[in-house]
Amino acid sequence: MEIDHVVLAARTKTDAEQVLSEAGLGIARGRTIPGLGLSNLVVPLRHGQVLEIHYPNGEAPAPGAPPLLEFDKEALAAHPSQPLVPMAWLVAFENEQRLRELAATNGMSVIETPSEGPGFPPYTLAGFGANFDRRFLPCLIHWPEGPAALSAAHRRQPVGITGIDVAGPADVIEGWCGGKPNGLRTAPGTAGPLRIEIGFVDGAPLTLGLAE
Repeated sequence: MEIDHVVLAARTKTDAEQVLSEAGLGIARGRTIPGLGLSNLVVPLRHGQVLEIHYPNGEAPAPGAPPLLEFDKEALAAHPSQPLVPMAWLVAFENEQRLRELAATNGMSVIETPSEGPGFPPYTLAGFGANFDRRFLPCLIHWPEGPAALSAAHRRQPVGITGIDVAGPADVIEGWCGGKPNGLRTAPGTAGPLRIEIGFVDGAPLTLGLAE
């Protein structure tokens, strides 16, 4: 069971680009996320695994929109020395039926999102919203046509997310996911994602997020 991607908050696009450049990571694409007051940058790692970095774009969120901009601002204000703060994580399921079984067992909502054009394939998402109050829980995601095939001009070749530290109860997370996601390390508390480790073909791994 693999981590699909991790969402991190940045104060500005420039801050995010600086951290990624220093790490030797390239950006595949970015866009304005409709209705949220946020834009993103997407960094492909391996086999469809990505980092997604959100930053405020100056637009007001649409009425009734999920409060992701508010959550990002709160997290960044709480950690003023950190340029990137992990906000959410998603676990990939190749088997859609398994995702739906877990959704039914755990009372998760399921969202079907259609393709948004080239590079934005359709996906099925379970658990979005449940992690607003329990930030340690991941969303579960299935890509019926496979994830987007993205590439970027990395100066260092990543092998993917090799670890994620999450403040939350291990038994609840594993029950939610139907097992232990690869690389998961739990810590006391319920704050949710704390930091992630990205491995590279050569050289030391990179840690993004809060200091230990």
